Amino acid sequence: MTAASLEEVLHLRDWADLAAMGRYERQYGVLAEEPVDGWEDQPEAATISAEEFERLWIEARRALGNSA
Repeated sequence: MTAASLEEVLHLRDWADLAAMGRYERQYGVLAEEPVDGWEDQPEAATISAEEFERLWIEARRALGNSA
């Protein structure tokens, strides 16, 4: 599987069948079941650009893919 964007993961969470979700979760972990709110109030929270998020997301997916 190639690195997916956040948009693709949210689409998978919201629209994919259980088998597709199971395959994803076995390799990369559990998808969020609820909206991700409240992070702004956490002591270590920081805002990053969409480009930085995508770069970090791809890096994390590569690391997880190599350990699977």
